Amino acid sequence: MIVSIFLRHFKIYKGINYLPISEGVGFSSIIGENGCGKSSILEALDFCFNKKGATDWPINNEAKSDGISGDNFPFIVPVFLIHKDKLRKENKQDLEQFNKAKLLSDFLWKSTFKGRGDFDKHRDELLINYDSEEYLLLFVGKKYNDPGIYFGSFHNQLTFINDKPNKIYEDSELQKYFKGFYEYINSHYSYIYIPVETDVQTYTKLETQDMQKLMDKNIQKEIENAITLKTVNQINKQLGKFVKEIEEVLEIYHYKGSHKDNLTMPDLVSKIIEAYFSIKILNKKVENSKSIPVSELSSGEKRKALIDVAYSFLIKNNDRESNIILAIDEPEASLHISNCYEQFDKLLKISKDNHQILVSTHWYGFLPIITNGSATTITKNNKNEITSTFLNLYNYRENILHSRKLHKGPLPIDYNIKSYNDLVQSIIISIMQEKPYYWIVCEGQSEKIYFDYFFEKEIKEKNLSILPVGGFKEVKKIYSYLTTPIKDPDYKINGKVFCLIDTDKERIEVSEYTKDKNLLFERLVLRKEQSILVDVNNTLMNPPTEIEDCLDPIIFYQTLQELNENYPEIRDLFLKKNLEVDEKYSANFFDLTTKEKDILKKFFDDKEGFNKILFAKKYVELAKKPFLNERSNLEWIEEIKKKLYK
Repeated sequence: MIVSIFLRHFKIYKGINYLPISEGVGFSSIIGENGCGKSSILEALDFCFNKKGATDWPINNEAKSDGISGDNFPFIVPVFLIHKDKLRKENKQDLEQFNKAKLLSDFLWKSTFKGRGDFDKHRDELLINYDSEEYLLLFVGKKYNDPGIYFGSFHNQLTFINDKPNKIYEDSELQKYFKGFYEYINSHYSYIYIPVETDVQTYTKLETQDMQKLMDKNIQKEIENAITLKTVNQINKQLGKFVKEIEEVLEIYHYKGSHKDNLTMPDLVSKIIEAYFSIKILNKKVENSKSIPVSELSSGEKRKALIDVAYSFLIKNNDRESNIILAIDEPEASLHISNCYEQFDKLLKISKDNHQILVSTHWYGFLPIITNGSATTITKNNKNEITSTFLNLYNYRENILHSRKLHKGPLPIDYNIKSYNDLVQSIIISIMQEKPYYWIVCEGQSEKIYFDYFFEKEIKEKNLSILPVGGFKEVKKIYSYLTTPIKDPDYKINGKVFCLIDTDKERIEVSEYTKDKNLLFERLVLRKEQSILVDVNNTLMNPPTEIEDCLDPIIFYQTLQELNENYPEIRDLFLKKNLEVDEKYSANFFDLTTKEKDILKKFFDDKEGFNKILFAKKYVELAKKPFLNERSNLEWIEEIKKKLYK
C-alpha cells in the first residue's frame, strides 16, 4: 500500500514536501481546512497511476513564476510498503523486476543520508511493526514532462545499480536499469479516485474504467467471450455475400472500405458498448418495486450512492487480480450529518477487507471510533507554507496528548473536541429522524464483533449501529456529551442510545447520570450465576465482569479448544478440568482456582487487545455453525433488545 508521498511544485505544494499517509494499515484520512492541499494529494496519486503520460500537471503558480526548468522541476513520488509475497515473480521478466525491488528496498530501509528527517522518522516508525526482510519499501515516482521513472531525493544516490559504488552514474543508466519497473509495481494496484464534483450517473456507467476496476471485469473481454471470433467471421461472410449481390446489380460500381473491408472484434465491441451499455443508467430501488435514476437523487443521496456502489463490489469480491486503492474527496459532502457515520463505517469495512482507503474530509466524527487507521493533518500558514502532522488512530487519545507536547501549545485545531462534537451531533440528529437510528456505545472492538452477531437482525432491519470508542472513559465521555441535547425538551427524540461498559474493580461514578428512556448507561455484571444489567452508578461491583464472562459456556469452551494449539498455557489450564455443564455462562463453566483465573484473565488482557479480538472472531464463527447456533441467544442480550425497542 501507499504509506507516504513526496510532492514538489504540485498545486499548493511549493518546494519538496514529504507527507506521511499510513503506517501500513488500510484506512488513511487527510484532514484540514479548505484550501490546505488535502485533495491535491489524492489528485497527485491519480496522475501517477492513471494519467502517467499527462503533460498538464497543475503546477504551483509561484514555481511557474520562478521557472521550472533545469533542476527546479515538479515531481510526484509515492512510497509503497509491500509484502514481498504480494509481488509477481512467476516469469523471468517479473522475477528480474522483483529482484530490483528487493535491492531498492534494502537500500531505502538502510539509507542514512542527511536532510531527509521526515522520511527517516516515518521509516523508523514503520520498522517497529514491519520486518524489512519481509516487507519492501519502494519509491516509484514521476518527474514532470518526463516519461522515465523518478526516485525523488534519492534519484542520484542509488549506487547499487552498477558494480562501481563510487561511480557517478548518468540518468540514462538508471532509466535503462529500471526500465519497466514503474509499470511492474503499479500493475499490482488499481487506483480509483472520486473527486468531490464527480457526476454519479456518468461515473457509474458500466463501461467506465473505474467501474470496471470495481467490478474487476473487463467489459471488452466479456463481450468478446459472448460473441466469439466465429460469430465475427460469420457476420463478415454473410455481409460480404450481401454486398456482392448488390454489386452484381450495380454492374460498373462497387463498394470498397476506406481502410478495411471487414468488421473486426474491436468494431463490434465498441458498437455493443454504445448500443447496450451506454443506454443503461444506475437506478435506486424504492418502495412498491419502483426505482429512481441516480441523476434525480439529492446531492447527498448521490454521494451516498457512490460509496454504496464501491462498497457492494469491494466487499463481495475478494478474489481480485489487483489491489484496490480507493481515494475519495469528502465522502460526507452534501450528506445530512445523520448519514456521515454510516458513510465512514462502510469505508472502514472496505479498508479491513484488504483494500486501501484514502479520504480527504472535514468531518472529524470518525476519529474516536477508528481502531486501525491514521490521520494526516494538513495546515497552511499565511505564507502558503504547508505543514503536516501524522496521527496513528489506534491510540488516538494518547497521540493527541503527545502531539500537544510536541507543539508545546495548542494544536491548530482541537481535534479531540471537534471529533467528539461531530460524532455526537451525528448521533443526535440520527435519533431525531422519523425513522430513527438506535445506538449501542461500547468499550472496544471485541464487543463490537460480538454485538454485530448478536444484534444482526436489528442492525439490518431496525437502524441499529454499534459504536466502539476505546474504553469505559470514552463511553462516559460520549454519554456526557449526549446528556444535555437528549434531555432538552425542544429536541424530539425518537431513537435511543444504550451505553454499556464492563464492571471493573474500581467503582465508576458518573455524576451527571440520571435515568432517561432515550439515553441509558448500564454495566454488565455477573451476579449469583446470572448476567445482569445495572445502572452505571449501582453499588454492585462484585465480581468484576467482562463480556467474556457472560458468553455461552459451550461455545466459549469450543473457542478455547480451537485456539489452544498456539497458546499452551490455555491448553494446559483445561486438560484436567471438569466442565460444569449446568452453568449458564462462561465464567462458571470451569472450576478454576484464583491462580488459574488469573492465567485466563492474562490471556484476554494482552497489551494490544489482540487475543480478545481473535477470540471474539472465532467465537462468532463457531456460533454461526448449525449445531451451536441454537445456543447463541443470551438473556442479557435479549434484555438490551427489549430496552432499546420497547
